Amino acid sequence: MSESIEIEKAVKIIVSAFAPLRCVAEPWDYGYRIRFRVFDKDEPLLTVEEILEPQFSDHSRLGFIISEARSNLTNRGFNLTAWQFPSNV
Repeated sequence: MSESIEIEKAVKIIVSAFAPLRCVAEPWDYGYRIRFRVFDKDEPLLTVEEILEPQFSDHSRLGFIISEARSNLTNRGFNLTAWQFPSNV
């Protein structure tokens, strides 16, 4: 896992991590940042305003950010599908 993650792949990884809730992730700032929101129906439950390129391109850093966000939601009583960081990235 030494290769960096491309922004499009990072967005897909983030979106997949929050099922069954809906997650919308988007690149911004010319592809140097990602932001995402997790929704229950139409209500936003969690917002991450900024993940910088050095964070989303590194497997362990992106995995940590996702794990923290998932923990935030599960600690608030939301049930998420079991998830692992993809090994084929």
